[in-house]
Parts: sequence; structure tokens; C-alpha cells
Amino acid sequence: MWSLLRILALTFLLVVGALVTGRGGWLLQVLDTWSETFGATAMPRAPLSLSPVATVGSLAAGCAAAVVRPTRRAVGQLVTLLHEVGHTVVAAALGARPRGIVLRHDASGHATASWVGQASPLRRLALGSVAFVGLPAAAVASASAAQLLLLVGPRMVLWSVAGAGVLVALLARSVWSLLIASGTAGLAVAALGDTAEPWAASAVVALVTAVAVKTTGDNLRRLRTPIREGDDARVVGANLGLPARSVQFVQVALGATLSGFALWWIARHAYMGW
Repeated sequence: MWSLLRILALTFLLVVGALVTGRGGWLLQVLDTWSETFGATAMPRAPLSLSPVATVGSLAAGCAAAVVRPTRRAVGQLVTLLHEVGHTVVAAALGARPRGIVLRHDASGHATASWVGQASPLRRLALGSVAFVGLPAAAVASASAAQLLLLVGPRMVLWSVAGAGVLVALLARSVWSLLIASGTAGLAVAALGDTAEPWAASAVVALVTAVAVKTTGDNLRRLRTPIREGDDARVVGANLGLPARSVQFVQVALGATLSGFALWWIARHAYMGW
């Protein structure tokens, strides 16, 4: 079972890597070839078709949701959920066995996993990699979602959000974690029935925007606060022998770049519509 989980996690990371590097078209060609070879149904395509005005309005709504109460609290919980999913998926891909995820009321959280075998330099590299991916994880998700929106439409984005919620629900180690995860998955599944409606596409654009803006703002604030024991950057530094603040700067820069790409890709869609 654990070997299968590792293969699934590695496949997921490959897909995400293709999306965030702008190779989503290549990925779709691979999937189409696979479908033709094995007689499977090709992935349906319903690319984002919002008008420029609706797209800009959705971008503005997403920015507002990321900074105005109470929506920013809800967006913060989603960002934390994606943060812990990032830790969990990378840990599974590197051979760990996920054990639990905890989300808290203040939008903090942690994920746990067990490792098989003896400690080694490769283990320290793996632990550093798992810790590093946390801060940029939500930005990676927003960039991937933006590409999915433009390639195949909002339906696949909602399925992805639902999948993240289900994963956290399965690993939840607190009632709050279970409520947030099941609520996220439930809302995403409920919205799937209306993906043909313009409002649904607008809501997905606003959601992607809110996650990109919120995670960037949160990460930038981290650069102005002391690095505490247990922070991801300190864990990376301890395992790889690097200064924690330098690690954090790279994490934040990577996350900001990917969030910027997500917003630019969506805004470019609106620009091309005019």
C-alpha cells in the first residue's frame, strides 16, 4: 500500500510541476495519447470563458476576500490546509508514511509522518525538502489552479480542492481539522454541479486569487518576525546546514513568484479578451 501511495504522490508532483512551469498543454497531449492507447475517455475541456469585465471583477473580489474580515479568516484556513497538504504529499513521495494533519483556529497547523529506516544524509535531505515546501505550497496550488482554469476550466480546479479536503479529512487529528477539511471538500463538490454557470467560474477565479494574495501576504509578514523553534525554515536549516533566514527568504520569493504568475495568467486572459 505504501509503495502505491508513493507512486501516486510522485505522479501528482509531476503533474503539478508540469502545470506551474507552463507545460500544461504538453500534459494534456500526454493524457490524450494515453486515452487513445487504452480506450479511455479523454479529459473534457471547458476553458475559462469569462468576459474581461467579469474576470477583472473576480480578481478584485479575490483580492478583497484575502484582506477583509471575515473572509480572510476562511481563506487563511484554506491556505493552511494547502500548506499541510504540501508537506504530506512531498513526504509520501519521498518514502514517509503520513500519520496526521492538525489545523487550528488561528490558521496554524502541522502535519506528521513516520520514516522507515536509519537516519542518513539522504534522510536529512528528505526532511529538509518536506519542510521547505510548506510556505510555497499554497502558491504552487494557486499557480496550478490558474493553469487548469485556462486549459480545462473550473471543474478540474474544484475537483482538486475537493481532493485536498478529502486527504486532510482522512488524516485529521482534531475535530476542527475534520470540520475544515470536510467543509472544504463539501463546498467544492457542491459547486461542481454549476460549473457551466458564469458565476461558478467567477467564484473559482476569485478563490484562486484570494489564495495567491493571502499566502503572499502571510509569507511576507514572516520575514518581519523572528524565526521560532519548529518553523519550517529552521527545520530546513537544521537538516541542510543553511541559515534559517536565508531559507525563508527563498521560500517567500518562490511563493511570491508563483502567486504572481497565477494572477498574471488570469489577468492576461482578461487582457486578450478585450
